[in-house]
Amino acid sequence: MCNLRPRNLTEFYTRYEFPFYDGTRCVFSILEESKIKMTQWQPTPAQKTQYENEGYFILRNIISKEVAAELRGVIRNHILLPDPGQVVDMDPMDPMNDSPEGRIARYRKLSNFCVQAPLIWHKIHASAEILDIARYFLGDDIIMKFNSCFLKPARTGSATPWHQDNGLWRDGETEPFNFWTPLEPATRENGCMQFIPGSHKTEIIEHVLYADSIHGELPRELVKEMIEKHGVHHIELGTGDVVIWHSSLWHYSPPNKTEQSRIAVAGVYTNPEIVKTSRRFWHNFRWVMKDGTVCPQFPPENVEMKIEDPQKPKPFPAAKDY
Repeated sequence: MCNLRPRNLTEFYTRYEFPFYDGTRCVFSILEESKIKMTQWQPTPAQKTQYENEGYFILRNIISKEVAAELRGVIRNHILLPDPGQVVDMDPMDPMNDSPEGRIARYRKLSNFCVQAPLIWHKIHASAEILDIARYFLGDDIIMKFNSCFLKPARTGSATPWHQDNGLWRDGETEPFNFWTPLEPATRENGCMQFIPGSHKTEIIEHVLYADSIHGELPRELVKEMIEKHGVHHIELGTGDVVIWHSSLWHYSPPNKTEQSRIAVAGVYTNPEIVKTSRRFWHNFRWVMKDGTVCPQFPPENVEMKIEDPQKPKPFPAAKDY
């Protein structure tokens, strides 16, 4: 039995080990990493202005193509399992095909999966590249609020309706840090995200359900009015680019009608001060950074906090009642 462990935190940061059994011996794939070094990241004047005026900005080439390829493998391997568990959301356009190709096309999202996948967690959510940016917005104590893998399979990936993230959360929070990074190119043709610039300046709008909604969404008449007034930005991204947006920003992604799949990893960070003001407590909260130091343990540590008078949100109303 092989049992090779890092001797200390420095070694932990410089080597991740993943055992594979070939029938005769343990073979380790060693991923060389430099020790995590946090910097004092600052947005450029253009990025700061764009975030304030339009509600988002884009950073290019943050995650390497090599890391992206490894993470795509982790995700595809999981969705090919006979039973991928409760983390998966079925795609409404599920082809109901039990072949490997059918399984890859079956799911639209892996929710809270990254806390079960150490490679994704350490390479994305607890990485210096992402945390440097989050720290600018949130300070030295950072909590992972949500983590997801978004799947938009070739030819079958369904649309994600127009929504505000905090309109789905229904916890009153407006200041968490949202990021999304594609592990393969996101283009207009394969269903890249669309933003309504400046829509983050609106209030949190009550979301509703239509007969064909996959989750709560912004009232479609309001969306039409906002698009007529502000237009739409198509967020085309290359592999490893990162888009940062405000939690109140109105956004959407259309179906993928191409032969090219699209997989992305996303996360929402918050901090203890924001959580204290929340109307809800999410039990999937995990520590990512404390006092400016990345939390190295995996699985990541649960956050133990109490919220005064937590409220259970009401179901989304039917659109006809809006």
